Amino acid sequence: MAGAGVVYEREDHPMELITIERGPDSARRSLTADQILALCRRVFGERVVVTSARELGGGTFNTTYLVALADQRVVLRVAPPPGADLSWDEAALMRRELHIQPYFAALAARMPRILAADFTRQLIDRDYMFQTYLPGERWDHTADVLSPEEAGALWEQFGLVTRAIHDTAGAAFGGPHPAPEFPAWSGAVLYRLERSLETMAGRKLDVTDMTAALEIIRAHTAVLDEIREPRLLHGDLWLFNLLIERGPGGASIVGVIDADRASWGDPMADWTMFVLSKSASPDTQPLYDRFWRAYGRPEPTRASTFRAAVYEVMNVGIALPWAARHGHDDMVLRGKRELREAVEALQRLRR
Repeated sequence: MAGAGVVYEREDHPMELITIERGPDSARRSLTADQILALCRRVFGERVVVTSARELGGGTFNTTYLVALADQRVVLRVAPPPGADLSWDEAALMRRELHIQPYFAALAARMPRILAADFTRQLIDRDYMFQTYLPGERWDHTADVLSPEEAGALWEQFGLVTRAIHDTAGAAFGGPHPAPEFPAWSGAVLYRLERSLETMAGRKLDVTDMTAALEIIRAHTAVLDEIREPRLLHGDLWLFNLLIERGPGGASIVGVIDADRASWGDPMADWTMFVLSKSASPDTQPLYDRFWRAYGRPEPTRASTFRAAVYEVMNVGIALPWAARHGHDDMVLRGKRELREAVEALQRLRR
């Protein structure tokens, strides 16, 4: 909904606050000017000058502000308040992000730096962090006006960015702290599927196919445990979390944002790979081919095809209850269909 701007006169300077009106059930609840000022003073000092704070749209989880200080612009991200209607996979996302951020070192120049994080709940009853502001436009906002040359170059860069993430190895699967970690990949997969099953049941969704999938997967954990080295996964990497710039030299990816769903696992389980498979079409395939040429397309095997069906169940298991919670009926119907297809693939491929 449209934002509302108010100028708050303080004893030393005016501060403009622009918020977004949201429904009463939204997890993204706006802060007051006094709260924002208090957070800024804790991090930047009592003499900080805050000229404006503009709440940003997009996303479905955190409340985010572009905050203008006297000498710089920073991003303030605030986690949902206690009691917000969240799923198991949305718990402690900000804390998880802080823990895993150093492992994105290969992309440090294109990712926001965390300036400060405060999980004490002393000033507000929510976790929050300040990050550096990255220039650039969201790729999905400019995709329709890109030239074919710009689009192709960006998809190649997307493949290289994804490869840089997946080339980072970890010590355990799942996580990061405080989410549970597992010595074997099958443990992380089963944990996620079991929690998704519980969430689906809680949302009154039919769990027949998820139960059938779990039965097959539990009997074939050895196929999952062929993945022996945990690799870094972004968890939410698509065009809306990539910032680009266009110039005389072409278009380039300058920002990678929102890594709060990152974890450790099989690169082929990353959400990027799921979206690539689900959105492929004759129109997108030439661009996706550019991605895969840069990333390095893995050779398919019977085991990798089985794991791909497992990962589809994993991703649909997250998407289905989310869609039901937010009233996206079309997405619910599509998710049910895709889950049934994944179960049929597992039944064909089990050995």
